[in-house]
Amino acid sequence: MLNVLIVEDEAPIREWIGYTIKNISEEFNVIGSVNNGKEAYELALNSKPDVIITDIKMPVMDGIELSKKIKELFPEIYIIILTNFAEFSYAKEAISCGVYEYLIKSDIRPKELSEILTKINNKIKAIGDNTKEQRLEKKDINKNKSYSRSIDKALKYIDNNYKNHISLMDVAKHIYLSHEYFSRLFKEEVGENFSTYLTIYRIKKAKELIKNTDMKISQIASEVGYSNAGYFSKNYKKYTGVSPEEDRY
Repeated sequence: MLNVLIVEDEAPIREWIGYTIKNISEEFNVIGSVNNGKEAYELALNSKPDVIITDIKMPVMDGIELSKKIKELFPEIYIIILTNFAEFSYAKEAISCGVYEYLIKSDIRPKELSEILTKINNKIKAIGDNTKEQRLEKKDINKNKSYSRSIDKALKYIDNNYKNHISLMDVAKHIYLSHEYFSRLFKEEVGENFSTYLTIYRIKKAKELIKNTDMKISQIASEVGYSNAGYFSKNYKKYTGVSPEEDRY
């Protein structure tokens, strides 16, 4: 979801932009619509939008000052400046502040706005996918790492039984440890609690099947230990950033 904050002192333009964004895509969400930079800055501190669309000339705090203050705190926020032809040179200053794009008010069209927001959304998704992919890789079993005999047996048990319904109690019983002690030991050595590790392990196995087979998503869910395909899809997106269907294509 791409969260957008609109800052424009002319109500008709502000309302039109909000209406247009809401109708472009369900992935775009207007989290606020204000008429000056000061309100926008305060709202941004609390809600941290992905994108700020702001006019240049506004009361209380103008778009240039807002852009500078936002970029100092949140350099990752994308800022789109709205300008008139007469303010074009003013807009150049905004670009030097790290503003992503500027639009001429009289020329704004839904298609242009859609293209810019979609491009930003894709950039953010790519960053998120890389981060989540790195997380999955980081959580993967480090085969060169040395574990205690008990944890080594536990990991092998998970590898052999992740397709089935297994619990912390099952694994603890298998390696002859109390579940309380096993839980502490597992977290200490592996760096994740048991349930998180098992979930990530299953998601990695599912990812391999999605990439390398034509199995249905519901079949893959069952194959990696999920009785509920909907819950599987929810977890898959949580740890990879995309749904199983999106990851396949």
